[in-house]
Amino acid sequence: MKNLLKYALCGTGMLMLSGAVLAQTPQQQKRQEVLQAGARGEAGLTVLMAAMKESDVLLRRAAVRSLGEVGKPALSVLQTALKSDSDDLVRRSALRLLVNLDRGGSEEMLLIGLSDASPLIRVTAVEILAAAKPYSQPTIIALRKAQQDKSTNVSQIAAQALWPYHKDAVTVRERPEFKDFQLNVQQTIPIPEEGWKFQTDIAQTAHLEEWFKPAFNDSQWKDIAIAKYWEDQGHPNYDGVAWYRRTIELPAKPVGLDGVDLVFEAIDESAWVWVNGQYAGAHDLGTEGWNKRFAVDVGDLLKWGEPNQITVRVLDRDKAGGIWKPVYFEVVKHK
Repeated sequence: MKNLLKYALCGTGMLMLSGAVLAQTPQQQKRQEVLQAGARGEAGLTVLMAAMKESDVLLRRAAVRSLGEVGKPALSVLQTALKSDSDDLVRRSALRLLVNLDRGGSEEMLLIGLSDASPLIRVTAVEILAAAKPYSQPTIIALRKAQQDKSTNVSQIAAQALWPYHKDAVTVRERPEFKDFQLNVQQTIPIPEEGWKFQTDIAQTAHLEEWFKPAFNDSQWKDIAIAKYWEDQGHPNYDGVAWYRRTIELPAKPVGLDGVDLVFEAIDESAWVWVNGQYAGAHDLGTEGWNKRFAVDVGDLLKWGEPNQITVRVLDRDKAGGIWKPVYFEVVKHK
């Protein structure tokens, strides 16, 4: 814009402002020296090390960027910055540079990042870990630790990275072969509210033990009812993952059905569903999904005239949680 004053940095360390030459302050001169030091490589390291000890946070931020230009000779300075600098942005920059410059020592640096007091640093660390596929055993251990982080931003990234089931809930009506048909509900089969089994999964590792398998022994689990929050049934103040299991015997197969949806009127907040040990789909809208109806196409997973085992993994991030509204099967048929 023509009314804005234009300025440029002169090579003499002066500022040109609308034709007038202004002298730089000592701090501005220092920052300029720091920004230029990185281009000199190891020869500029002494200047950058001194700058990293300055109280001026803007100077340290400039210095840590320049340390990246120096490369591996700067590793020890970057490690010190990650462990002890008071500024979150300096520590985050140091972490990213350490991972890029020293692949061999990156796991150790990321573990330091995961233990940082700032959620900003921990998010950066877990994002880098989550992107480092295939995962080594130390990375898996670190991600499992991050699942328990008090910051939901950190814990959700770690949980998503380790979670092997990625299929959204799809209803019968959404199947391509029925896009030109009007499907109507021919029969509703309610699932009793009583008779469910319940177990918390604080470590969020129960899927590795296959709690969704029909043969899994849930006899030691607590009894629970659906259409109620778990907080009202002996689990007050619990936020996290918990599992529901129930077996229901279905009648003979209805004549001429096109499909069957397993319908959940609402689960607070996110859910993953298995039927007879087979993964059916997920409803995961985050905290916005707590009161949303959803349905899963399970027609190919059911055993008509036999017992059918249903497992639901629920993640509640805040306040009340659980399968707090009715659940039922909808048998659908086109006209």
